[in-house]
Amino acid sequence: MSGDWLWLAGALLMITNWPYTLFVMMPLNKRLDEMPDDATTSLRQWNRLHAVRTVLGLAALASFLAASLG
Repeated sequence: MSGDWLWLAGALLMITNWPYTLFVMMPLNKRLDEMPDDATTSLRQWNRLHAVRTVLGLAALASFLAASLG
């Protein structure tokens, strides 16, 4: 409503998590389900991918905070 581009940026960052989860993380989740429990390499990869989701969420939060303060 305020016309501030930061609101749009925050919303886009939040929405970006959905396709990222479906197309990047889901295939790895399926591979992890099929692997033996000692597959630490895939778990490290999953941790890195999940970190991207965390960064996207934090960036959205920062954008919303900046828009609400500005």
